[in-house]
Amino acid sequence: MVYYAMARKKKKKVSFAFFTLIGAIGHIFKSPVVLSWVLAIVGLITLTAMSVPKLRATQHPASDFTVSFSAPPIWLNGVLLQELQDVAKLQLSKTEVSRESLIRTADALASTGWFLDVSQVRWVDENEAVIDATFLLPYARVQDGLGSVYVDDRGRRLPDRNGEIVNPKYHFISITSPEFDRPQRPGLQWNGADVAAGLEVLKLLYNKPWATQVHEISLLKWNTSKTIRLVSDSASTFIWGSAPGNERPLESLATKKLEWLNSMFESSGRIDLGSTAEFDLTNPTRVYRN
Repeated sequence: MVYYAMARKKKKKVSFAFFTLIGAIGHIFKSPVVLSWVLAIVGLITLTAMSVPKLRATQHPASDFTVSFSAPPIWLNGVLLQELQDVAKLQLSKTEVSRESLIRTADALASTGWFLDVSQVRWVDENEAVIDATFLLPYARVQDGLGSVYVDDRGRRLPDRNGEIVNPKYHFISITSPEFDRPQRPGLQWNGADVAAGLEVLKLLYNKPWATQVHEISLLKWNTSKTIRLVSDSASTFIWGSAPGNERPLESLATKKLEWLNSMFESSGRIDLGSTAEFDLTNPTRVYRN
């Protein structure tokens, strides 16, 4: 009997404390300020619970949105540009919207070999994604035993593809007969001082008004005599000689060689004087024509 009475007494104490707590909470909620804060917090929690899972669960079918580059280079062939946009579009459509999906899309683009850097992939709105990226710029074509491939101004290889890479209206001078094989994958630099020397010559010609008359920079004689030759679009040959800055004793400097070419262009409108011949630019006093 004693035990039973004590148990009932303890239970009554717990019940009394519970009802006291409920009463206190009810008293707090009678305050309009407290009640409005509580409702606001509950509302935010509810909205977050509804919106965040929905965003994470969203997938965009490829047909429902567009992908564009923020600053596509003007030289890029339109079909190739569309192919690169499709790479991003396919990747984005395969995964749910998240930071990780944007990173995977940037990685997929970088793996194509067309970019120095893919800095950001972002959703502008639910219908458009925009890519900020730096393209590898084709500076010249290098022709080897396997065909031709574009390189940038440092000799880094761009990918090759079935179809055009650059807009056909742009003129690219070919560097021919390199000593070493092409790099195994895009982004790697071409081995050999010959390609580097050819690119140095090209940098001197690049913005000249007669640059479109130069068809190729030949490295055929480099291995035996370290000599570079230019070939015009009418098959005339110009013995350029050494790499710029590394001229042999008594060889004309690169600035003088450019003077000869400028002079011939100004006199006839053609660097080859409208003929098919061989011109030696290495003599500092005159151009020898064979």
